Amino acid sequence: GGIYVLQIMDWYCATFSLMLLSLTECVVIAWIYGADRFYKDIELMIGYQPGVWWKICWKYITPATITFVWLFSVTQLSPVTYGDYEYPDGAIVFGWMLGLASIVPVPVCAIIAILGEKGSFVQRIKKLVHHTDDWGPAVEKHRIRYLQSLQNSQESLDSVVCTPLVDVKNMSASQQL
Repeated sequence: GGIYVLQIMDWYCATFSLMLLSLTECVVIAWIYGADRFYKDIELMIGYQPGVWWKICWKYITPATITFVWLFSVTQLSPVTYGDYEYPDGAIVFGWMLGLASIVPVPVCAIIAILGEKGSFVQRIKKLVHHTDDWGPAVEKHRIRYLQSLQNSQESLDSVVCTPLVDVKNMSASQQL
């Protein structure tokens, strides 16, 4: 029965839930966290910024492609089959449960986080889309480089919630490394 289970998983998980999760990831990285911030993070890790092509892909091409594939898949959706075999209703329900099992935690966790914060709804959302004070590399020398890169970038420091563990401006170059 392995091929029948695989067909259910492929039918309901690969196109439906995978596309929604991928789209969510692209939107969060490119538009909420910010493609420019993501660029700086990558530059800090590999030593140079990736080409502008990547930014275009993260912000426009990939989300548009994923949306197109997902919409096409949803409009063509029909009950799962394998050759001439038509799955029973219980198998179709099982397939939808498998597909939803990977999607449902995302909005559930978001709702729990929103309800756990204080303030108006807008204040809660604004707080949750910004990183916490301890966001950044765990190793102190890397954290200092990260904070310096934010200070040296064109990004407004007003949008940076991160606070340094040490005073970077008053350290010598050898202490910063």
